[in-house]
Amino acid sequence: MPIIGPRTVAQLDDYLGALEVTLTDEQVARLTAVSATPLGVPHQAIAERADKLSGGSRLERPTLPVA
Repeated sequence: MPIIGPRTVAQLDDYLGALEVTLTDEQVARLTAVSATPLGVPHQAIAERADKLSGGSRLERPTLPVA
């Protein structure tokens, strides 16, 4: 829940009016995409190399030899 800080009753009315706005799925997806925050260093570098660091796809389990 966002924290609002109106200084007047008129501001509070404006803020509460935003509760009546309905966004489409496409609008929500667009807002989510443009507001994504990059992970930054070193997290971004690690995420980009995760497959190489783990020896392949993180979803594959290594094959174990059967005797």
